[in-house]
Amino acid sequence: MDHCRSTPEHLTPSFEEFAKFIREWAGIPTRKQIAPGTLLEDDLGITGDDGCELLEETEKRFGVCLSSPEHGYRQTFGLGPNEFLFHSEGFGPDRSDVLSLFRESSHPQVVRRFSVADIFNAVKNAPAKHESRAPTPTSILGLRE
Repeated sequence: MDHCRSTPEHLTPSFEEFAKFIREWAGIPTRKQIAPGTLLEDDLGITGDDGCELLEETEKRFGVCLSSPEHGYRQTFGLGPNEFLFHSEGFGPDRSDVLSLFRESSHPQVVRRFSVADIFNAVKNAPAKHESRAPTPTSILGLRE
């Protein structure tokens, strides 16, 4: 994963540009409005792996770092230990839901209501990604070519 700088060097899109990106990425028809309060799961049907892919593509498209190797997306979106951004895809209960039935004290997992504005604001506040550069080749003498 690329390291992030502390000072953003990316251009912040307008909300309309950001909504257009989500619309194109998810194949959402133009007749469906995307507003700041539009919920990714409930309104747009983006959940599970698709939600994770959207976050990754957002990082690439806007040149920002929303996650870290240590915390994933938890720090960026202020998630608690039992909070998640998306439900898992598929039918029936999650494996963790079934396993939690057998634990003495488990905190229920909570999927936070996650809106387009939440991602947009994260992009505006995120540090820029470092460009990954190929190492400069050196000669046998250790001089840069």
